[in-house]
Amino acid sequence: MVTLLDLLASLDELDSSGEVKATSVRMPEALHHAVAIATELGMAQSFTAATNDALASRVRAFARQRAVAEHLGRFPDDHPELEAVVLRRVSGTDHPAALHEQLTVEAAQRYARRYPDWAVAGEVDHAVDQVLQLVEMLVDMPATATAT
Repeated sequence: MVTLLDLLASLDELDSSGEVKATSVRMPEALHHAVAIATELGMAQSFTAATNDALASRVRAFARQRAVAEHLGRFPDDHPELEAVVLRRVSGTDHPAALHEQLTVEAAQRYARRYPDWAVAGEVDHAVDQVLQLVEMLVDMPATATAT
């Protein structure tokens, strides 16, 4: 039986190994076309790089979700604060959430009140993305719109 530790070890190997394996992947024609266009527009160096980057990103997100779910399964009272997770994500960046910490904390707290199972449901990345999008929107609003 495979475990989360096997997945994490494989991801560590991905980061350090230069080995490649040829494979054939079936995908919808429209997706193939979209990736080809995005690659041509500069999303990645090649179709293969775009595909590998997307797949690695999805597997890493899945590993994070599983790690949180397993941790909370073992320690149900060890629930992280969403604002801490959001601020950690943007730490050291010029993202508006990093520049407007109080607004970010308030947005994260509001989201957590509305969706209290955000971490348990394996929706950490989604919750963080939602808070960051809200902060971006609020920061970009004209001052008169936020004053009313």
